[in-house]
Amino acid sequence: MVVLGDVATIGNILDRKSGITGDRPPFIKQPNSIFEGGSLASTISISRKWRAKRRAIHVNLNVHATARFNPMQEHEAASLALGFLIHPEISLVQHTHRFSASVIFRCLYGGDPIPFKGVDRSKRLSELTEVIGRAVQPQQSVVDILPFLKPVIWNVKWLRKQADDWFDEVEVEANHLWDSAVPSDNWDAITSVHDLNLHMGKYGLPKPQAVWNTLSLFLAGQETTDATLQVFVLAMLHHPQEARKAQEQLDAVCGDRPPTFDDRDNLRSIVAIMKETLRWRTISPLGLPHRASQVREFEYRGYFIPKGTILLSNIWGETHDSAVYTDPDTFDPSRFLTSSGALAPTKPDTREDQHPFGHGRRICPGRDFANNSLFIAFAWMLWAFNFEWPRDEEGRDIVCGVDEFVDKGTVTGPREFGVVFRARKAKLKETLEAAVRL
Repeated sequence: MVVLGDVATIGNILDRKSGITGDRPPFIKQPNSIFEGGSLASTISISRKWRAKRRAIHVNLNVHATARFNPMQEHEAASLALGFLIHPEISLVQHTHRFSASVIFRCLYGGDPIPFKGVDRSKRLSELTEVIGRAVQPQQSVVDILPFLKPVIWNVKWLRKQADDWFDEVEVEANHLWDSAVPSDNWDAITSVHDLNLHMGKYGLPKPQAVWNTLSLFLAGQETTDATLQVFVLAMLHHPQEARKAQEQLDAVCGDRPPTFDDRDNLRSIVAIMKETLRWRTISPLGLPHRASQVREFEYRGYFIPKGTILLSNIWGETHDSAVYTDPDTFDPSRFLTSSGALAPTKPDTREDQHPFGHGRRICPGRDFANNSLFIAFAWMLWAFNFEWPRDEEGRDIVCGVDEFVDKGTVTGPREFGVVFRARKAKLKETLEAAVRL
């Protein structure tokens, strides 16, 4: 196993040599290691099946295709802001979970928004995400360490029972969601499920693979968006001056109307805050493992990389590389802006916009949809509210430190903390309710 720890090394090996470093090691606890029928596109080895899955995802979620979901994402951002206003008794974690689950769930399976209270159609999928998070970490199974034991374990029924039960439960849930998916009544966009149903033959995916492909997008997108929203709130609480700068721009561009995606080019401070949030406290400090080609070894700067070597990208080291980011521990959105306030071009040979989303052939195919969800959520929250710490009985702020992070399934995020949202706009409730009714 080799850990790659800086922008240059990761870029040279995982991006520029992606043809020989884009494979995945076997994830023994995952169903694709046991059954051919079920597999997640993000974790299976490079193959004809993997290419078909990636093609189907790209067609649905490339930078142009994701625009069809913008009205739904604006609607969810309005619901998020309204929830903060009318349900202060609900925790921040519950609000961000509802938004992140609802926005990806509606993209994939259609239907109505997940309610603030009541039945959460995504609940079981969210719980399964944590199981998958443990399974995809390297060395989590004795078979990962001693692969020669695999035939023994998988031929002893009681030893593989947990994996079998897990696979059965996930497959039942995935098929239920696929079969019950409904077109959206409110948006012109059709769901990813219905698009796959219409074009399954073109993508080369039989139904079982299409079902798992859709499920994999929820598993990859929900928890990451959820944790990033919490990091954003934490950053705004610790850096209110950055929130005020963005609010000044929002007020100048939008005034008393809520922001939309049409405002994006003029809301450069929001885009910069989004980029800095993803960089400052990346919620995936260690990327999913890559595997070097099993056909041939290669050499990098005098280091010999044997065939089949597991390659881990230290994303935290990458996003805090002082050769690329001045004072990397500081939350500073201006690093992504020019002196005139325009968005700064990406630094040469850094691919800095992509660091949190992976590398090479394994870069997250849903990154454009995720960025859109984050942008519109950040914009609505800052347009609608000032963020304040809650206070104890003696009037002291109840603060969460910037390094008080905990594991959250496949990601890390801040420990649970409180926040008070103060309305910035007159008649905010009426405005938000009108936006949610559209």
